[in-house]
Amino acid sequence: MNTYPARKIAIINFTGFRPNWGCQATSWGLLSLLNGNLETEALPKISPIPLLPRHEMDLRLEQQELQDIYTAMLDVCQSGSAAGGALAYLEELALRRYGQYASQAKMADLVFFQAEGTMAGTDFLRGARLLLLPFVAKHAWKKPVLSLNQTIFSCNDGFTPVMAAAYNSFDLVAVRENISFDAAQKAGIREVIHIPDAAFLVRPRRAAQDIPAGRHFAVTGTAWFDNRPESEAHEKIFAAADRIRQESGLIPLVAVSTGPDKTLIELARKHWGEDGFASIPPNSSHTAAAYALQQCRLVLGGRYHMTIMALAAGTPAIQLPGNSYKNEGLSAMLGEICPVRAFDDQEAITEDASRILDDPEGSAARLQNALEPVRERLHHAKRYFASLQKGHPAPVPRCLRSAPGQTVSAADHIESYRANTVRQVGHFRYSAAAEDILGKEPSPHALFAELTSAYRDGDHLVRRNLIQILGSFSNRINAARPALKNAIYRLPPELFASAGIPRPADPENPITGLEDLRRICGDRAIDMRERIIPGSAPALPRPPAKDISFHFATLREEFATKPELLFYHAALISLIRRRLEKDRAFAQFRAIWTEETEFLRRELDSRWLVSACNTFADHAEDPAERALAMTGAILTDTVKLYETENWATGQNGTARQYRAVPPQIPLFDGMTAFGIGRGDLIRNMQRRLATVANKKSVVSVIVFELFHRIHAHDTVFRRFHSMHGTPGTHWTGIVAAPAAGG
Repeated sequence: MNTYPARKIAIINFTGFRPNWGCQATSWGLLSLLNGNLETEALPKISPIPLLPRHEMDLRLEQQELQDIYTAMLDVCQSGSAAGGALAYLEELALRRYGQYASQAKMADLVFFQAEGTMAGTDFLRGARLLLLPFVAKHAWKKPVLSLNQTIFSCNDGFTPVMAAAYNSFDLVAVRENISFDAAQKAGIREVIHIPDAAFLVRPRRAAQDIPAGRHFAVTGTAWFDNRPESEAHEKIFAAADRIRQESGLIPLVAVSTGPDKTLIELARKHWGEDGFASIPPNSSHTAAAYALQQCRLVLGGRYHMTIMALAAGTPAIQLPGNSYKNEGLSAMLGEICPVRAFDDQEAITEDASRILDDPEGSAARLQNALEPVRERLHHAKRYFASLQKGHPAPVPRCLRSAPGQTVSAADHIESYRANTVRQVGHFRYSAAAEDILGKEPSPHALFAELTSAYRDGDHLVRRNLIQILGSFSNRINAARPALKNAIYRLPPELFASAGIPRPADPENPITGLEDLRRICGDRAIDMRERIIPGSAPALPRPPAKDISFHFATLREEFATKPELLFYHAALISLIRRRLEKDRAFAQFRAIWTEETEFLRRELDSRWLVSACNTFADHAEDPAERALAMTGAILTDTVKLYETENWATGQNGTARQYRAVPPQIPLFDGMTAFGIGRGDLIRNMQRRLATVANKKSVVSVIVFELFHRIHAHDTVFRRFHSMHGTPGTHWTGIVAAPAAGG
């Protein structure tokens, strides 16, 4: 596991952008689980890799390569002689199937694998494809892989050992309910832990729809596969709901967001009429759906996540079968307070409903008692995942190493679900369209609308998720519809700073060009030098914004508490680079360098000294001045490149033990190593640098200052300088610059 902070994480099979409330609840809940105990400054960028659509490529891989994939995974896990070729094959396959998403996993510091749906092994889609990208990330790209928020349900004896070998190679395997805990262990998965589904973290939020409290009961659908034109399972659910309606006098609330469950809406219209039931608008958010469920007296249905959303909101549930034993596993986890009833067992369903409705206080107390261990586990999981992301690996909390509630054997429940799952595979449809290989990228509405609205409504517990999504998808904000874009840009400026993205400009006082810049800063460099930009501390640098007024508003915050002349200098460079009033801006740029050479040399950091070099290199008229400016830029940028590599490989700031470097150690293409402690390369560099300028110039001052800075900070120049012991080749790290001329 990593011992450095995660700057970027990938979540494979993220379903939060799907138009399905359960998918949204579990994936956005997963973000809350991972972020819940992280400080704002520790939030990593996120790459949510979606659960890919079914495509003909998947069907071809199943028909032509499935056994090869199984064999390759086992070869890699067993480290046999064929492991290298097998891993290369799987990596090529992952790149081919996942496209741009594969590179997102490759560039992540941590990979979280959410096997959303069911790890059934009945086909490529629900087995090998689910495992493929996290497996390659772990073995080919050496990423820590943590698997959680999942049900393990293998229906194929040939797939089970592959699944077990893959999971045993991951850094963490967590299941979400009790039967999967048993199934994982029986399959040979070692050290499996139990973390309840992240959908338990849903927070209901009131929406425009008015559902009076206490007058409704909710009906959801089921993922049980029924290939009849009119689903028998849904007809039985409706019949049970109708009986509860008649006996209780409550109004049914039909809560569906997936295609198959819309049969319930059709049945309700046919038998109850438009005024005989309520429904949740399908474009509602999962938090709005949770609020509607919260208003109900009970929930009836087989949708796993809808049941969890209801329970988390405090509404008792009567469960029906789903597409796996996960509902039974959920019931066992909660101590059988919501047992799974057969679709046609109306007597048991009605008795459950009566027990809940006749004793609402007792039902509520039993539910809260059952949820207490769930909340405790999620609390410990938040702390554990925060520690991992901050680079402080810790032991798995003891309470997560066993399952709460009742122990249930997977063998007691698997047969009926296995047959139903296998039957479903034959009815899958595969798209042939090229654009469906990866699916559509998430819309700005799916990314920002719910989080922005919740924050503006006062739910500041979404703050971490909002900051993370803003920072990870800042390039999508301007693609939002005007109302949403305006809502985002009215968020507090500190959220943009925390997200590391440009902030919007002050609409009353934007800076769009030289005239606005002079209006704000004035004309006299000496006055700008004395004037301090308000603020408590300089903001961290952020990427440039396309909108120049946003860019200037953001840039000004980077110079808070510093002299305004430094901001003016940076703003001129920005105008020049964007070719906005370029000639006038460059004239002003040269003027302040001529007038305030010593001040700018002393007060600007290396970032802006290099930017000054680049500006002179691009726009100075004198070729010699441009060449000298390039010398400073190339020297410092080269230091930046190798120090970046040091940081990325964990060598930055670490104590180094240098080996002896004999003469003529080859490096690359005829180049030989520098003689640490004796070589004359840097002394000669300093000598040539001191004589390179053929006239007095402000550029000479900048270049010589940069040479000094790379010796003043922890770079290879300072490290080698401290190791040097040969007087004849010693260098000072300081170049005496000529006085600056015009």
